[in-house]
Amino acid sequence: MYIAQLARDLPSVPGLAQCLWPWPDEPRDCCCVATRFSWETGCLDRPAGPDIDIPPWIARAAPRRRAEYIAGRCCAGEALRRLTGKTTFPGQAEDRAPVWPRGTIGSISHSGDIAIAVAGSSARYCGLGVDIEKPLTEAEAREIAPQALTERELQRLRTPADAFLIGLTFSAKESLFKALYPTVRRFFGFHASQLVAWKPAGTGLLSLTRDLSPEWRRGQEIPVHFRYLENFVATRVSIEWADRQVDRASRYELY
Repeated sequence: MYIAQLARDLPSVPGLAQCLWPWPDEPRDCCCVATRFSWETGCLDRPAGPDIDIPPWIARAAPRRRAEYIAGRCCAGEALRRLTGKTTFPGQAEDRAPVWPRGTIGSISHSGDIAIAVAGSSARYCGLGVDIEKPLTEAEAREIAPQALTERELQRLRTPADAFLIGLTFSAKESLFKALYPTVRRFFGFHASQLVAWKPAGTGLLSLTRDLSPEWRRGQEIPVHFRYLENFVATRVSIEWADRQVDRASRYELY
């Protein structure tokens, strides 16, 4: 199912999450789930359930933030159930990153009224990152570009307000951060990587612009998958233990 269909067909109640795989590659020991949610009521007219831990800062948050959190956890729980056969939900660490059950790894994102989560086997993956974003207006693209793009990326824009490419780059880097953070255990900004190539079919390549750890060094290249249809762009970075370095002989065309 594509994101265009997702926006129309997803159920509107958190917990009624739907399995999908919008990207061009085939899932391997990995599951993706998404749902709609209502933030006007905060989704709190429906109990979150005893297995979803609601941190105090979320309980005190505005209805929209509470709704985002619960919807994301519902998606993650359903992805884990489909992956492992067990009903469980990720917790939350002190740095507010999701804590996934033993044997699993994953990522959560939300935008507008849609939440999405991926969960995979930690035996196969050392990092999984997912991000979903609404399209940028030209004004938003102009504002975000200097913060999210490197000088090299800015020079390659077709126009200074290329909303498609700026939005794609922003989302891809969000997915990269989520995929690498469990390994590098440090925060890094948008300028720590750059999108060096992409194909309309939904594949791209990110390159690190600085050392993040002894293992993740400047120049290392990491594939990203995306689908940009109608109202949302969904990106995913999957890093397998068996394939941490992209073969430089199989480069994509530069954009």
